[in-house]
Amino acid sequence: MRAVGIPDHAGLAYEVWADVSGDTGKVDDQHLDDWLKGLAGQPVSPDYHQAFDRWQDSFVGSRSRVIEMILASRLLVGHGNGSATDVGLTLHRTWGVPMIPGSALKGLLAQYVETLYGPAVAGLAPDRPDLSEENKQRARYQGVTWRDRRILFGPGEVYRTLFGSSDADGENGLGRAAAIRGAVVFHDALYVPGSAPDDKPLASDVLTVHQKSYYDSAGQNAPSDYDDPHPVRFLSVRPKTSFLIALSGPSDWTDFAIELLKRALAEWGVGGKTSLGYGRASTFRVITVRPKVTSEIVASFSAWLEGLREDTARHRLKKVRTEWLDRLRLLSIAEREVAADLIRTHVRRSKIGKETDQLIAELDGDCRPQ
Repeated sequence: MRAVGIPDHAGLAYEVWADVSGDTGKVDDQHLDDWLKGLAGQPVSPDYHQAFDRWQDSFVGSRSRVIEMILASRLLVGHGNGSATDVGLTLHRTWGVPMIPGSALKGLLAQYVETLYGPAVAGLAPDRPDLSEENKQRARYQGVTWRDRRILFGPGEVYRTLFGSSDADGENGLGRAAAIRGAVVFHDALYVPGSAPDDKPLASDVLTVHQKSYYDSAGQNAPSDYDDPHPVRFLSVRPKTSFLIALSGPSDWTDFAIELLKRALAEWGVGGKTSLGYGRASTFRVITVRPKVTSEIVASFSAWLEGLREDTARHRLKKVRTEWLDRLRLLSIAEREVAADLIRTHVRRSKIGKETDQLIAELDGDCRPQ
C-alpha cells in the first residue's frame, strides 16, 4: 500500500504510514530526511477551510473570547506521542493539521498563574492570621497542595474558579475540599488555514544531541567531547504559522484568562523544547466572530431599534420587553446571540445595566422573568 506514496493526511502518514525497517520499527536514517521533507511538502486539504469556518462560527456570542496567535518560533506539541522517528507531533485526527490541545493551554496557564502570582510556599490557607497581606492575596492564586499522591488542600479562590479542582482530603472549614468544574473552557487551538506559506504548516526539523552517553546514563557517565553528535530528525510546525485560540465562559473570567494566556505564550511558550525557544508567540489578534444570520425577524428587530434612537434607553428597554421578547425567544441560539448584541448596543446604559442584563438572560433562557 505504501507504494501509492504519502497520503494527504499528515497525521496518518507520520504515525502509521511510515516506511519502517522490520528490524527497528523506525524509518532508516538514509531515507528519513527525504521522508520528512515529503511530509512537510504536503499542503492542507482544501476541504479543511470549510471545516475551520464552521468551527470558528461556533464561538459566536459574548461567552467566548477568540484570538489568533502567530508563532515566533517553531512549535512541537505532543513530542511524546508514538511515531516512527521517536519524536511525535499532535495533529488533528480528521484533517491532519497541527493543533494545540486545550489541555496544553490550560496546563500552561495554570502553571503560569501559580508560579508568578501564587505564594512562594505552597499550601497556605488564605485565612491564616499570621499571613502578610501580600501572601493572603497570593494564596488566592495557588494550586492544589499534594501529600504523596493525594490532594491535601484545594487551590485558592482564583485558581479554583479558573481551572476547577478535584476532591481534597480536608480544608479545616475553608470550603475548598469539594470538586468543582472550572469556569473557563479551553478549546483546542487549530491551525488557521492559509497562514503558512503555500498552506504547508509543517517543517522538517533536527536537534543534535551532544554528550549522548552522559544523557543516556542520567548523569552517571561524565560528559565527554569525544562522543559523536547524534542528530534527531522530526516534524515540527514552522514559525509565522497561526492558530486560533478560543476560551468560553463568563466574560469577566475569559477576559482575565485570555490576557494571562497571551503573556504565558509570549514569555514561556507551549509544548515541548520551550527551553530551546520553541512554542513562543509573537503576535496576537483579537477575532470577533460574526454570526452568519439571515433571519428576517432579526433584521426587522435591528431596523426597529434604529428607529428608536430618539427614545430614552429605559423606554427602548420597556418596548423590547413588551413588543419583541416573546418573538425573539423563538429564534435559534445564533440568532438570539445577534439580538442580544443589538440590545447591548442600542439599549444598555449604566443606569439600567441590571435591567438590561436581566432581559438578555430571559432572552437566552437562563432565567425566568422577575
